[in-house]
Amino acid sequence: MGNINNIEAQRESAKLGLQTFFMDVENNFHDRISDETIHIFEKKIIDAKTKDRSDEYERGDYSGPTMEIYFMEQELKAISEMKILYAYKHFENKLKFLLSAAYGASKSKMFKWEFVIEFLKEKNIDIKSINCYPEINELRNLNNCIKHSDDIKNDSRMTSIREFQKKTFIQYEDILFFYKRIENAPSAFIYSLSDYIFKDLYVFDENRIDQEAEKIALRMTKTEASILIEKLKKKY
Repeated sequence: MGNINNIEAQRESAKLGLQTFFMDVENNFHDRISDETIHIFEKKIIDAKTKDRSDEYERGDYSGPTMEIYFMEQELKAISEMKILYAYKHFENKLKFLLSAAYGASKSKMFKWEFVIEFLKEKNIDIKSINCYPEINELRNLNNCIKHSDDIKNDSRMTSIREFQKKTFIQYEDILFFYKRIENAPSAFIYSLSDYIFKDLYVFDENRIDQEAEKIALRMTKTEASILIEKLKKKY
């Protein structure tokens, strides 16, 4: 009886953990810090544009406000890019942990997107069917462009992102508009994926049981199958 309770307790605990995993995926603390900084810089730019600089112009100094605003806008672009980098890293860590906890998958390999796609495919999970896959793919591409490309605007991976289309150059506002559109996509993707994983690990209707039995029958002799059946009975 102790063994039965132990098996059921382990299964129910694992199921509960998977079902509630998504509850911890929205703690992106970087947003609050970066948004406060953006607000400060935007206010400084407004002040710089509206400040009375007549005395500077009288002295022939025309570079001050222009250069000041330029550098603050560059700071804003850097902060907006950091929001993208952090958002994807935050998502990537949750994805790695989820797949590792559910399947015992290698955490180091889970940082490779192609490996994730193939790994899920082996579990009969089509990554494109997961909620918010297009947004996550856009986030991934922008993240990689920011990290590895000198010219985001002319990177071929950016052509499908609507916030950057028909832009002569990309401003920080464009990146923030993109971020605002996809900011809930990581948690939606993880929640959806956890549902697919739950079904893969714990949902066995008659058709799937028949399929699993067929796989075992093709690999085991009748004697080996009989031993397996007896051992399974002892687990319940």
